[in-house]
Amino acid sequence: MARSLLFGTSVSPGIAIGVLRFAHNVQTVEMRRISPREVEGEQEQLRSAVTHVRAALQEAMTKVPEDLSEYREVIAAQIELARDPKLVGSALSRIEKELVCAAWALDSTVEQLCSIFRNMDDPYLRDRAQDIRAVGLRLRECLAGSCALPAAAGAGILAAQDLSPADVMDMDFKDVRAVITAEGGPTSHTAILSRGLHIPALVGVTGLLETGKPGERVIVDGLNGCLLLDPDADDLATYEERQREYQEWEARTRSESHWPAEMRDGVRVSVHANLERLEEMDELQASGAEGVGLYRTEFSFLREHLPSEEELYAEYSAVARKAAPAHVVFRTLDAGADKMLRAQEALKEPNPALGLRGIRFCLRHQKIFRSQLRALMRAGVEGNVSLLLPMISGLAEVQSVRRIMQELQQELQAAGLPHAAGLPLGIMVETPAAVLIADALARECDFFSIGTNDLIHYLMAIDRNNLHVGYLNEALHPAVVRSLKRIIDSAHREGIGVSVCGELAADPYGLALLLGMGVDTLSASPRFVPGMKHMIRRLDAQTCMDMAHSVLMSTDVTASQRMLRERLQESLGSELAFHTTSIMTNS
Repeated sequence: MARSLLFGTSVSPGIAIGVLRFAHNVQTVEMRRISPREVEGEQEQLRSAVTHVRAALQEAMTKVPEDLSEYREVIAAQIELARDPKLVGSALSRIEKELVCAAWALDSTVEQLCSIFRNMDDPYLRDRAQDIRAVGLRLRECLAGSCALPAAAGAGILAAQDLSPADVMDMDFKDVRAVITAEGGPTSHTAILSRGLHIPALVGVTGLLETGKPGERVIVDGLNGCLLLDPDADDLATYEERQREYQEWEARTRSESHWPAEMRDGVRVSVHANLERLEEMDELQASGAEGVGLYRTEFSFLREHLPSEEELYAEYSAVARKAAPAHVVFRTLDAGADKMLRAQEALKEPNPALGLRGIRFCLRHQKIFRSQLRALMRAGVEGNVSLLLPMISGLAEVQSVRRIMQELQQELQAAGLPHAAGLPLGIMVETPAAVLIADALARECDFFSIGTNDLIHYLMAIDRNNLHVGYLNEALHPAVVRSLKRIIDSAHREGIGVSVCGELAADPYGLALLLGMGVDTLSASPRFVPGMKHMIRRLDAQTCMDMAHSVLMSTDVTASQRMLRERLQESLGSELAFHTTSIMTNS
Protein backbone atom coordinates (compact mmCIF):
# COMPACT_ATOMS: atom_id res chain seq x y z
CA MET A 1 0.00 0.00 0.00
CA ALA A 2 1.29 3.46 -0.88
CA ARG A 3 2.78 5.49 1.95
CA SER A 4 0.51 8.41 1.12
CA LEU A 5 -2.22 9.39 -1.34
CA LEU A 6 -2.48 13.01 -2.47
CA PHE A 7 -5.25 14.53 -4.58
CA GLY A 8 -5.25 17.22 -7.26
CA THR A 9 -7.02 18.27 -10.44
CA SER A 10 -6.34 16.21 -13.53
CA VAL A 11 -5.64 18.52 -16.50
CA SER A 12 -4.16 15.88 -18.82
CA PRO A 13 -5.24 12.23 -18.53
CA GLY A 14 -3.08 9.13 -18.31
CA ILE A 15 -1.01 7.11 -15.86
CA ALA A 16 2.71 7.49 -15.19
CA ILE A 17 5.16 5.75 -12.88
CA GLY A 18 8.56 7.20 -12.06
CA VAL A 19 10.94 8.91 -9.69
CA LEU A 20 9.87 12.24 -8.22
CA ARG A 21 12.12 15.19 -8.90
CA PHE A 22 11.53 18.84 -8.19
CA ALA A 23 12.15 21.65 -10.66
CA HIS A 24 12.73 24.22 -7.93
CA ASN A 25 14.31 24.34 -4.53
CA VAL A 26 11.33 23.75 -2.22
CA GLN A 27 13.13 24.65 1.00
CA THR A 28 10.89 26.69 3.29
CA VAL A 29 11.94 30.28 3.85
CA GLU A 30 12.45 31.14 7.50
CA MET A 31 11.76 34.57 8.90
CA ARG A 32 14.90 36.32 10.11
CA ARG A 33 14.75 39.62 11.94
CA ILE A 34 17.32 42.21 10.97
CA SER A 35 18.63 45.39 12.53
CA PRO A 36 18.12 48.82 10.96
CA ARG A 37 21.78 48.74 9.91
CA GLU A 38 21.15 45.63 7.78
CA VAL A 39 18.22 47.07 5.83
CA GLU A 40 20.28 48.56 3.02
CA GLY A 41 22.25 45.32 2.56
CA GLU A 42 19.09 43.19 2.37
CA GLN A 43 17.50 45.58 -0.08
CA GLU A 44 20.61 45.50 -2.25
CA GLN A 45 20.51 41.69 -2.27
CA LEU A 46 16.95 41.82 -3.58
CA ARG A 47 17.82 44.43 -6.23
CA SER A 48 20.75 42.28 -7.36
CA ALA A 49 18.46 39.23 -7.56
CA VAL A 50 16.04 41.23 -9.71
CA THR A 51 18.87 42.12 -12.12
CA HIS A 52 19.97 38.47 -12.40
CA VAL A 53 16.43 37.14 -12.83
CA ARG A 54 15.54 39.67 -15.51
CA ALA A 55 18.69 38.65 -17.41
CA ALA A 56 17.82 34.94 -17.05
CA LEU A 57 14.31 35.58 -18.32
CA GLN A 58 15.67 37.55 -21.26
CA GLU A 59 17.86 34.58 -22.13
CA ALA A 60 14.91 32.19 -21.79
CA MET A 61 12.90 34.35 -24.20
CA THR A 62 15.60 33.95 -26.88
CA LYS A 63 15.10 30.17 -26.73
CA VAL A 64 11.38 30.29 -27.55
CA PRO A 65 10.74 28.62 -30.94
CA GLU A 66 8.40 30.19 -33.48
CA ASP A 67 5.64 27.64 -32.86
CA LEU A 68 5.51 28.75 -29.22
CA SER A 69 5.66 32.48 -29.90
CA GLU A 70 2.90 33.15 -27.37
CA TYR A 71 5.39 32.15 -24.65
CA ARG A 72 7.42 35.24 -25.49
CA GLU A 73 4.57 37.50 -24.39
CA VAL A 74 4.22 35.63 -21.11
CA ILE A 75 7.97 35.76 -20.41
CA ALA A 76 8.04 39.44 -21.39
CA ALA A 77 5.27 40.07 -18.87
CA GLN A 78 7.31 38.25 -16.22
CA ILE A 79 10.35 40.39 -17.04
CA GLU A 80 8.28 43.49 -16.35
CA LEU A 81 6.78 41.89 -13.27
CA ALA A 82 10.29 41.31 -11.89
CA ARG A 83 10.61 45.06 -11.40
CA ASP A 84 6.95 45.89 -10.78
CA PRO A 85 6.47 48.16 -7.75
CA LYS A 86 3.60 45.95 -6.55
CA LEU A 87 6.06 43.07 -6.19
CA VAL A 88 9.61 44.34 -5.82
CA GLY A 89 8.73 47.76 -4.45
CA SER A 90 6.44 46.26 -1.83
CA ALA A 91 9.08 43.73 -0.81
CA LEU A 92 11.74 46.44 -0.48
CA SER A 93 9.38 48.50 1.64
CA ARG A 94 8.55 45.48 3.81
CA ILE A 95 12.25 44.93 4.55
CA GLU A 96 12.52 48.45 5.91
CA LYS A 97 9.19 48.69 7.72
CA GLU A 98 9.08 45.21 9.27
CA LEU A 99 12.86 44.72 9.66
CA VAL A 100 12.84 41.27 8.08
CA CYS A 101 15.30 39.59 5.70
CA ALA A 102 14.89 39.94 1.94
CA ALA A 103 13.76 36.32 1.41
CA TRP A 104 10.97 36.59 3.98
CA ALA A 105 9.85 39.99 2.69
CA LEU A 106 9.74 38.62 -0.86
CA ASP A 107 7.81 35.47 0.12
CA SER A 108 5.27 37.45 2.12
CA THR A 109 4.70 39.86 -0.75
CA VAL A 110 4.32 37.05 -3.31
CA GLU A 111 1.79 35.25 -1.10
CA GLN A 112 -0.22 38.44 -0.66
CA LEU A 113 -0.37 39.15 -4.41
CA CYS A 114 -1.11 35.53 -5.32
CA SER A 115 -3.96 35.49 -2.82
CA ILE A 116 -5.52 38.52 -4.54
CA PHE A 117 -5.38 36.86 -7.97
CA ARG A 118 -6.54 33.46 -6.74
CA ASN A 119 -9.72 35.06 -5.41
CA MET A 120 -10.62 36.49 -8.81
CA ASP A 121 -13.51 34.71 -10.50
CA ASP A 122 -12.10 34.54 -14.00
CA PRO A 123 -10.08 31.33 -14.50
CA TYR A 124 -7.49 32.99 -16.72
CA LEU A 125 -6.83 35.72 -14.18
CA ARG A 126 -6.67 33.15 -11.38
CA ASP A 127 -4.00 31.29 -13.29
CA ARG A 128 -2.02 34.49 -13.80
CA ALA A 129 -1.11 34.14 -10.16
CA GLN A 130 1.34 31.56 -11.46
CA ASP A 131 3.30 34.32 -13.23
CA ILE A 132 3.74 36.09 -9.90
CA ARG A 133 4.68 32.78 -8.30
CA ALA A 134 7.16 31.97 -11.08
CA VAL A 135 8.98 35.29 -10.71
CA GLY A 136 8.93 34.93 -6.94
CA LEU A 137 10.47 31.45 -7.12
CA ARG A 138 13.29 32.64 -9.33
CA LEU A 139 14.00 35.60 -7.08
CA ARG A 140 13.95 33.36 -4.01
CA GLU A 141 16.41 30.91 -5.56
CA CYS A 142 18.68 33.77 -6.54
CA LEU A 143 18.60 35.11 -3.00
CA ALA A 144 19.56 31.62 -1.81
CA GLY A 145 22.61 31.67 -4.08
CA SER A 146 21.34 29.84 -7.17
CA CYS A 147 20.31 32.14 -10.01
CA ALA A 148 19.97 29.43 -12.63
CA LEU A 149 17.17 26.90 -12.79
CA PRO A 150 18.62 23.37 -12.91
CA ALA A 151 17.72 21.60 -16.13
CA ALA A 152 15.65 18.46 -15.76
CA ALA A 153 17.66 15.29 -16.40
CA GLY A 154 16.67 11.64 -16.56
CA ALA A 155 13.28 9.99 -16.75
CA GLY A 156 10.90 10.84 -13.98
CA ILE A 157 7.90 12.73 -12.65
CA LEU A 158 8.52 16.47 -12.70
CA ALA A 159 7.16 18.23 -9.62
CA ALA A 160 7.05 21.93 -8.92
CA GLN A 161 5.16 24.54 -6.99
CA ASP A 162 4.32 25.79 -10.47
CA LEU A 163 5.86 25.98 -13.94
CA SER A 164 6.10 28.98 -16.23
CA PRO A 165 7.04 29.25 -19.93
CA ALA A 166 10.52 30.38 -18.89
CA ASP A 167 10.93 27.17 -16.88
CA VAL A 168 9.81 25.20 -19.91
CA MET A 169 12.48 26.83 -22.06
CA ASP A 170 15.16 25.94 -19.48
CA MET A 171 14.20 22.28 -19.23
CA ASP A 172 14.48 19.17 -21.35
CA PHE A 173 11.10 17.44 -21.28
CA LYS A 174 12.19 14.52 -23.46
CA ASP A 175 12.16 12.04 -20.59
CA VAL A 176 9.49 13.62 -18.41
CA ARG A 177 6.69 11.10 -17.87
CA ALA A 178 4.26 13.35 -16.03
CA VAL A 179 4.02 16.81 -14.48
CA ILE A 180 2.52 17.63 -11.08
CA THR A 181 2.27 21.03 -9.44
CA ALA A 182 0.98 22.44 -6.19
CA GLU A 183 -0.48 25.48 -7.95
CA GLY A 184 -2.29 26.09 -11.23
CA GLY A 185 -5.57 25.21 -12.88
CA PRO A 186 -7.05 23.87 -16.14
CA THR A 187 -5.85 26.91 -18.11
CA SER A 188 -2.39 27.15 -16.54
CA HIS A 189 0.84 26.84 -18.52
CA THR A 190 1.37 23.41 -16.94
CA ALA A 191 -1.98 22.19 -18.25
CA ILE A 192 -1.38 23.53 -21.77
CA LEU A 193 2.16 22.13 -21.88
CA SER A 194 1.15 18.67 -20.62
CA ARG A 195 -1.75 18.32 -23.03
CA GLY A 196 0.58 19.31 -25.86
CA LEU A 197 3.14 16.69 -24.79
CA HIS A 198 0.38 14.08 -24.25
CA ILE A 199 1.64 13.24 -20.77
CA PRO A 200 -0.42 12.99 -17.55
CA ALA A 201 -0.60 16.07 -15.36
CA LEU A 202 -2.10 17.03 -12.02
CA VAL A 203 -2.32 20.60 -10.73
CA GLY A 204 -3.32 21.92 -7.34
CA VAL A 205 -1.96 18.80 -5.63
CA THR A 206 -2.62 19.30 -1.92
CA GLY A 207 0.39 18.57 0.30
CA LEU A 208 2.81 17.97 -2.60
CA LEU A 209 5.58 20.23 -1.34
CA GLU A 210 5.23 19.13 2.27
CA THR A 211 4.91 15.38 1.65
CA GLY A 212 6.76 14.56 -1.55
CA LYS A 213 10.44 13.62 -1.33
CA PRO A 214 12.89 14.03 -4.21
CA GLY A 215 14.00 10.66 -5.55
CA GLU A 216 11.09 8.57 -4.27
CA ARG A 217 8.98 6.46 -6.62
CA VAL A 218 5.46 7.73 -7.27
CA ILE A 219 2.43 6.91 -9.40
CA VAL A 220 0.51 9.71 -11.15
CA ASP A 221 -3.10 8.74 -11.80
CA GLY A 222 -4.30 11.38 -14.24
CA LEU A 223 -7.62 9.57 -14.63
CA ASN A 224 -8.72 9.82 -11.02
CA GLY A 225 -6.72 12.91 -10.03
CA CYS A 226 -4.45 11.35 -7.43
CA LEU A 227 -0.77 10.82 -6.65
CA LEU A 228 0.50 7.70 -4.86
CA LEU A 229 3.73 8.21 -2.92
CA ASP A 230 6.07 5.28 -2.28
CA PRO A 231 3.78 2.58 -3.77
CA ASP A 232 4.29 -1.07 -2.86
CA ALA A 233 4.65 -4.02 -5.25
CA ASP A 234 0.88 -4.58 -5.51
CA ASP A 235 0.28 -0.90 -6.36
CA LEU A 236 2.95 -1.02 -9.05
CA ALA A 237 1.59 -4.21 -10.61
CA THR A 238 -1.95 -2.85 -10.66
CA TYR A 239 -1.02 0.49 -12.18
CA GLU A 240 1.40 -0.96 -14.72
CA GLU A 241 -1.48 -3.02 -16.10
CA ARG A 242 -3.84 -0.01 -16.05
CA GLN A 243 -1.20 2.10 -17.75
CA ARG A 244 -0.80 -0.47 -20.56
CA GLU A 245 -4.57 -0.70 -21.05
CA TYR A 246 -4.97 3.07 -21.11
CA GLN A 247 -2.14 3.62 -23.59
CA GLU A 248 -3.66 1.03 -25.94
CA TRP A 249 -7.07 2.67 -25.62
CA GLU A 250 -5.69 6.17 -26.21
CA ALA A 251 -3.74 5.02 -29.28
CA ARG A 252 -6.90 3.46 -30.67
CA THR A 253 -9.00 6.58 -30.11
CA ARG A 254 -6.36 8.76 -31.80
CA SER A 255 -6.19 6.42 -34.79
CA GLU A 256 -9.99 6.64 -35.10
CA SER A 257 -10.25 10.37 -34.32
CA HIS A 258 -11.32 11.29 -37.86
CA TRP A 259 -14.20 8.83 -37.89
CA PRO A 260 -17.58 10.55 -37.51
CA ALA A 261 -19.14 10.86 -34.04
CA GLU A 262 -22.18 8.77 -34.90
CA MET A 263 -24.09 6.83 -32.28
CA ARG A 264 -24.94 3.18 -32.77
CA ASP A 265 -28.46 3.98 -33.95
CA GLY A 266 -27.25 6.48 -36.56
CA VAL A 267 -27.65 9.77 -34.69
CA ARG A 268 -24.80 12.10 -35.66
CA VAL A 269 -23.21 14.57 -33.23
CA SER A 270 -20.69 17.33 -33.98
CA VAL A 271 -17.58 17.43 -31.79
CA HIS A 272 -15.55 20.65 -31.91
CA ALA A 273 -12.49 22.01 -30.13
CA ASN A 274 -12.01 24.90 -27.70
CA LEU A 275 -8.98 27.02 -28.59
CA GLU A 276 -7.54 30.37 -27.54
CA ARG A 277 -4.43 30.97 -29.67
CA LEU A 278 -3.56 30.81 -33.35
CA GLU A 279 -0.69 28.47 -32.50
CA GLU A 280 -3.17 25.83 -31.33
CA MET A 281 -4.79 25.50 -34.76
CA ASP A 282 -2.59 22.55 -35.69
CA GLU A 283 -4.26 20.58 -32.89
CA LEU A 284 -7.63 21.05 -34.58
CA GLN A 285 -6.78 18.74 -37.46
CA ALA A 286 -4.82 16.26 -35.35
CA SER A 287 -7.63 15.83 -32.81
CA GLY A 288 -10.31 15.04 -35.37
CA ALA A 289 -12.41 18.01 -34.25
CA GLU A 290 -14.95 19.09 -36.85
CA GLY A 291 -14.54 22.79 -36.13
CA VAL A 292 -13.76 25.35 -33.44
CA GLY A 293 -16.72 25.47 -31.08
CA LEU A 294 -15.15 28.21 -28.95
CA TYR A 295 -12.24 30.47 -29.80
CA ARG A 296 -11.46 32.57 -26.74
CA THR A 297 -10.24 36.01 -27.75
CA GLU A 298 -8.99 37.24 -24.36
CA PHE A 299 -5.37 36.16 -24.80
CA SER A 300 -4.62 38.99 -27.25
CA PHE A 301 -5.81 41.56 -24.70
CA LEU A 302 -3.55 40.35 -21.87
CA ARG A 303 -0.64 42.58 -22.77
CA GLU A 304 0.76 46.00 -22.01
CA HIS A 305 -1.21 47.70 -24.81
CA LEU A 306 -4.59 47.11 -26.37
CA PRO A 307 -4.35 45.28 -29.71
CA SER A 308 -5.21 47.31 -32.79
CA GLU A 309 -7.96 46.39 -35.23
CA GLU A 310 -5.32 45.32 -37.75
CA GLU A 311 -3.60 43.05 -35.21
CA LEU A 312 -6.91 41.41 -34.33
CA TYR A 313 -7.90 41.09 -37.99
CA ALA A 314 -4.59 39.37 -38.79
CA GLU A 315 -5.17 36.85 -35.98
CA TYR A 316 -8.85 36.18 -36.67
CA SER A 317 -8.47 35.87 -40.44
CA ALA A 318 -5.52 33.48 -39.99
CA VAL A 319 -7.61 31.32 -37.65
CA ALA A 320 -10.53 31.27 -40.08
CA ARG A 321 -8.27 30.37 -43.04
CA LYS A 322 -6.52 27.58 -41.14
CA ALA A 323 -9.82 26.11 -39.98
CA ALA A 324 -11.56 26.33 -43.38
CA PRO A 325 -13.79 24.79 -44.47
CA ALA A 326 -14.58 23.96 -40.83
CA HIS A 327 -16.54 26.53 -38.83
CA VAL A 328 -15.07 28.82 -36.13
CA VAL A 329 -17.09 30.37 -33.32
CA PHE A 330 -15.28 33.43 -31.96
CA ARG A 331 -16.38 34.47 -28.49
CA THR A 332 -16.13 38.23 -28.15
CA LEU A 333 -14.05 39.64 -25.32
CA ASP A 334 -15.12 37.93 -22.11
CA ALA A 335 -13.34 40.28 -19.78
CA GLY A 336 -14.06 42.64 -16.98
CA ALA A 337 -12.30 45.45 -15.25
CA ASP A 338 -10.29 42.87 -13.31
CA LYS A 339 -8.83 41.39 -16.51
CA MET A 340 -8.01 44.68 -18.21
CA LEU A 341 -5.61 45.89 -15.52
CA ARG A 342 -2.75 46.44 -17.95
CA ALA A 343 -4.84 48.03 -20.65
CA GLN A 344 -6.50 50.84 -18.75
CA GLU A 345 -7.50 52.14 -15.36
CA ALA A 346 -9.53 49.35 -13.81
CA LEU A 347 -12.72 49.83 -11.89
CA LYS A 348 -12.46 48.79 -8.28
CA GLU A 349 -15.33 46.35 -7.96
CA PRO A 350 -16.14 44.52 -4.73
CA ASN A 351 -17.30 41.43 -6.67
CA PRO A 352 -16.03 41.37 -10.28
CA ALA A 353 -17.79 38.05 -10.98
CA LEU A 354 -21.12 39.85 -10.69
CA GLY A 355 -19.92 43.15 -12.06
CA LEU A 356 -18.86 44.81 -15.29
CA ARG A 357 -17.67 41.81 -17.28
CA GLY A 358 -18.39 40.08 -20.58
CA ILE A 359 -20.92 41.88 -22.77
CA ARG A 360 -21.49 44.44 -20.01
CA PHE A 361 -17.86 45.53 -20.20
CA CYS A 362 -17.92 45.61 -24.01
CA LEU A 363 -21.05 47.72 -24.23
CA ARG A 364 -19.62 50.14 -21.67
CA HIS A 365 -16.24 50.33 -23.45
CA GLN A 366 -17.42 50.42 -27.03
CA LYS A 367 -14.15 51.64 -28.51
CA ILE A 368 -12.54 48.34 -27.55
CA PHE A 369 -15.61 46.35 -28.58
CA ARG A 370 -16.11 48.04 -31.96
CA SER A 371 -12.48 47.48 -32.87
CA GLN A 372 -12.87 43.77 -32.18
CA LEU A 373 -16.20 43.52 -34.03
CA ARG A 374 -14.76 45.26 -37.09
CA ALA A 375 -11.85 42.79 -37.11
CA LEU A 376 -14.24 39.85 -36.79
CA MET A 377 -16.56 41.11 -39.53
CA ARG A 378 -13.57 41.55 -41.84
CA ALA A 379 -12.34 38.03 -41.02
CA GLY A 380 -15.86 36.81 -41.76
CA VAL A 381 -15.22 37.05 -45.51
CA GLU A 382 -13.65 33.59 -45.18
CA GLY A 383 -17.25 32.37 -44.90
CA ASN A 384 -16.87 30.19 -41.81
CA VAL A 385 -17.09 32.67 -38.91
CA SER A 386 -19.75 33.06 -36.20
CA LEU A 387 -19.83 35.41 -33.21
CA LEU A 388 -20.62 34.43 -29.64
CA LEU A 389 -21.58 36.96 -26.95
CA PRO A 390 -20.69 36.16 -23.31
CA MET A 391 -22.51 36.97 -20.06
CA ILE A 392 -25.88 37.78 -21.64
CA SER A 393 -28.72 38.48 -19.22
CA GLY A 394 -31.31 40.23 -21.40
CA LEU A 395 -32.65 40.85 -24.89
CA ALA A 396 -31.49 44.47 -24.92
CA GLU A 397 -27.83 43.40 -24.88
CA VAL A 398 -28.21 41.26 -28.00
CA GLN A 399 -30.22 43.96 -29.74
CA SER A 400 -27.57 46.56 -28.90
CA VAL A 401 -24.87 44.40 -30.48
CA ARG A 402 -26.93 43.95 -33.63
CA ARG A 403 -27.34 47.74 -33.90
CA ILE A 404 -23.59 48.26 -33.46
CA MET A 405 -22.87 45.66 -36.15
CA GLN A 406 -25.22 47.44 -38.55
CA GLU A 407 -23.35 50.70 -37.94
CA LEU A 408 -19.98 48.98 -38.42
CA GLN A 409 -21.20 47.42 -41.65
CA GLN A 410 -21.88 50.89 -43.03
CA GLU A 411 -18.44 52.10 -41.87
CA LEU A 412 -16.64 49.16 -43.47
CA GLN A 413 -18.62 49.55 -46.66
CA ALA A 414 -17.79 53.25 -46.83
CA ALA A 415 -14.11 52.46 -46.27
CA GLY A 416 -14.15 49.87 -49.02
CA LEU A 417 -13.01 47.10 -46.68
CA PRO A 418 -14.24 43.58 -47.53
CA HIS A 419 -16.38 42.15 -44.73
CA ALA A 420 -19.21 39.76 -43.97
CA ALA A 421 -22.52 41.60 -43.77
CA GLY A 422 -24.50 39.11 -41.71
CA LEU A 423 -22.39 36.95 -39.42
CA PRO A 424 -24.36 34.39 -37.37
CA LEU A 425 -24.74 35.76 -33.83
CA GLY A 426 -25.10 33.50 -30.81
CA ILE A 427 -24.95 33.87 -27.05
CA MET A 428 -23.37 32.09 -24.13
CA VAL A 429 -26.19 30.91 -21.90
CA GLU A 430 -24.56 31.06 -18.48
CA THR A 431 -26.73 33.27 -16.26
CA PRO A 432 -30.01 32.32 -14.53
CA ALA A 433 -31.65 35.28 -16.28
CA ALA A 434 -30.73 33.89 -19.69
CA VAL A 435 -32.10 30.48 -18.71
CA LEU A 436 -35.45 31.91 -17.66
CA ILE A 437 -35.92 33.91 -20.88
CA ALA A 438 -34.27 31.35 -23.17
CA ASP A 439 -37.40 31.21 -25.32
CA ALA A 440 -37.25 34.96 -26.05
CA LEU A 441 -33.47 34.93 -26.55
CA ALA A 442 -33.78 32.03 -29.00
CA ARG A 443 -35.92 34.24 -31.25
CA GLU A 444 -33.20 36.91 -31.23
CA CYS A 445 -30.19 34.61 -31.80
CA ASP A 446 -28.84 32.29 -34.46
CA PHE A 447 -27.52 29.71 -31.98
CA PHE A 448 -26.90 29.03 -28.28
CA SER A 449 -23.73 27.89 -26.57
CA ILE A 450 -23.97 26.76 -22.96
CA GLY A 451 -21.07 27.61 -20.65
CA THR A 452 -21.69 24.95 -18.01
CA ASN A 453 -18.87 26.07 -15.69
CA ASP A 454 -20.32 29.54 -15.11
CA LEU A 455 -23.91 28.34 -15.36
CA ILE A 456 -23.42 26.02 -12.39
CA HIS A 457 -21.48 28.74 -10.58
CA TYR A 458 -24.33 31.24 -10.88
CA LEU A 459 -27.23 28.82 -10.47
CA MET A 460 -25.79 27.42 -7.24
CA ALA A 461 -24.61 30.86 -6.02
CA ILE A 462 -21.13 29.57 -5.28
CA ASP A 463 -17.52 30.42 -5.90
CA ARG A 464 -16.32 27.07 -7.22
CA ASN A 465 -12.80 27.83 -5.94
CA ASN A 466 -14.02 28.29 -2.38
CA LEU A 467 -13.27 25.03 -0.58
CA HIS A 468 -16.02 25.70 1.95
CA VAL A 469 -18.76 25.52 -0.70
CA GLY A 470 -17.04 23.35 -3.31
CA TYR A 471 -19.41 20.48 -2.55
CA LEU A 472 -22.21 22.54 -4.15
CA ASN A 473 -20.45 22.52 -7.53
CA GLU A 474 -22.77 19.71 -8.58
CA ALA A 475 -23.57 19.16 -12.26
CA LEU A 476 -26.39 16.72 -11.47
CA HIS A 477 -28.24 19.06 -9.14
CA PRO A 478 -31.91 19.22 -10.27
CA ALA A 479 -31.63 22.98 -10.84
CA VAL A 480 -28.70 22.44 -13.21
CA VAL A 481 -30.09 19.56 -15.27
CA ARG A 482 -33.53 21.17 -15.57
CA SER A 483 -31.93 24.42 -16.69
CA LEU A 484 -29.96 22.57 -19.35
CA LYS A 485 -33.12 20.92 -20.64
CA ARG A 486 -34.99 24.23 -20.69
CA ILE A 487 -32.21 25.89 -22.72
CA ILE A 488 -31.99 23.08 -25.26
CA ASP A 489 -35.76 22.79 -25.73
CA SER A 490 -36.16 26.57 -26.10
CA ALA A 491 -33.52 26.66 -28.81
CA HIS A 492 -34.94 23.73 -30.75
CA ARG A 493 -38.47 25.14 -30.68
CA GLU A 494 -37.12 28.20 -32.52
CA GLY A 495 -35.07 26.09 -34.92
CA ILE A 496 -31.60 27.05 -33.71
CA GLY A 497 -28.74 24.77 -32.65
CA VAL A 498 -27.22 24.32 -29.20
CA SER A 499 -23.61 23.58 -28.30
CA VAL A 500 -22.00 22.96 -24.93
CA CYS A 501 -18.45 24.24 -24.48
CA GLY A 502 -17.95 23.87 -20.72
CA GLU A 503 -16.12 21.08 -18.90
CA LEU A 504 -19.34 19.04 -18.76
CA ALA A 505 -19.00 18.29 -22.49
CA ALA A 506 -15.82 16.24 -21.92
CA ASP A 507 -17.09 14.46 -18.81
CA PRO A 508 -18.41 10.97 -19.74
CA TYR A 509 -21.45 11.27 -17.50
CA GLY A 510 -22.15 14.83 -18.58
CA LEU A 511 -21.65 13.93 -22.23
CA ALA A 512 -24.21 11.09 -22.05
CA LEU A 513 -26.66 13.35 -20.24
CA LEU A 514 -26.29 16.12 -22.83
CA LEU A 515 -26.72 13.70 -25.72
CA GLY A 516 -29.90 12.44 -24.10
CA MET A 517 -31.23 15.99 -23.90
CA GLY A 518 -30.62 16.50 -27.62
CA VAL A 519 -27.63 18.85 -27.67
CA ASP A 520 -26.33 19.36 -31.23
CA THR A 521 -22.63 20.10 -30.69
CA LEU A 522 -20.07 19.34 -28.00
CA SER A 523 -16.84 21.31 -27.70
CA ALA A 524 -13.82 20.65 -25.50
CA SER A 525 -10.02 20.84 -25.37
CA PRO A 526 -8.47 19.07 -28.40
CA ARG A 527 -6.83 16.61 -25.97
CA PHE A 528 -10.25 15.15 -25.13
CA VAL A 529 -11.85 15.13 -28.59
CA PRO A 530 -10.71 11.65 -29.76
CA GLY A 531 -11.98 10.01 -26.57
CA MET A 532 -15.29 11.88 -26.75
CA LYS A 533 -15.90 10.78 -30.33
CA HIS A 534 -14.98 7.20 -29.48
CA MET A 535 -17.43 7.20 -26.58
CA ILE A 536 -20.24 8.62 -28.70
CA ARG A 537 -19.79 5.76 -31.17
CA ARG A 538 -20.27 3.29 -28.31
CA LEU A 539 -23.59 4.80 -27.18
CA ASP A 540 -27.07 4.89 -28.67
CA ALA A 541 -29.53 7.78 -28.57
CA GLN A 542 -32.33 5.90 -26.83
CA THR A 543 -30.13 4.83 -23.93
CA CYS A 544 -28.95 8.43 -23.50
CA MET A 545 -32.54 9.71 -23.65
CA ASP A 546 -33.59 7.21 -20.98
CA MET A 547 -30.71 8.29 -18.73
CA ALA A 548 -31.52 11.97 -19.20
CA HIS A 549 -35.19 11.35 -18.43
CA SER A 550 -34.30 9.52 -15.20
CA VAL A 551 -31.96 12.30 -14.07
CA LEU A 552 -34.54 14.99 -14.90
CA MET A 553 -37.20 13.21 -12.86
CA SER A 554 -34.90 12.67 -9.87
CA THR A 555 -34.24 14.98 -6.94
CA ASP A 556 -31.62 12.64 -5.46
CA VAL A 557 -28.15 13.43 -6.82
CA THR A 558 -26.59 10.28 -5.38
CA ALA A 559 -29.25 8.11 -7.02
CA SER A 560 -28.65 9.88 -10.34
CA GLN A 561 -24.92 9.26 -10.06
CA ARG A 562 -25.45 5.58 -9.32
CA MET A 563 -27.87 5.16 -12.23
CA LEU A 564 -25.55 6.89 -14.70
CA ARG A 565 -22.58 4.79 -13.61
CA GLU A 566 -24.52 1.53 -13.97
CA ARG A 567 -25.95 2.40 -17.40
CA LEU A 568 -22.65 3.66 -18.79
CA GLN A 569 -20.85 0.64 -17.40
CA GLU A 570 -23.20 -1.51 -19.47
CA SER A 571 -22.37 0.42 -22.65
CA LEU A 572 -18.67 1.18 -22.17
CA GLY A 573 -17.44 -1.55 -19.83
CA SER A 574 -13.89 -1.06 -18.58
CA GLU A 575 -13.40 1.89 -20.97
CA LEU A 576 -15.47 4.08 -18.65
CA ALA A 577 -12.45 4.28 -16.32
CA PHE A 578 -10.35 5.87 -19.09
CA HIS A 579 -12.50 9.02 -19.16
CA THR A 580 -11.85 11.66 -16.49
CA THR A 581 -14.85 12.87 -14.51
CA SER A 582 -15.70 15.40 -11.83
CA ILE A 583 -19.36 14.43 -11.57
CA MET A 584 -18.62 11.32 -9.52
CA THR A 585 -16.36 12.97 -6.94
CA ASN A 586 -19.18 13.29 -4.42
CA SER A 587 -20.56 9.75 -4.80
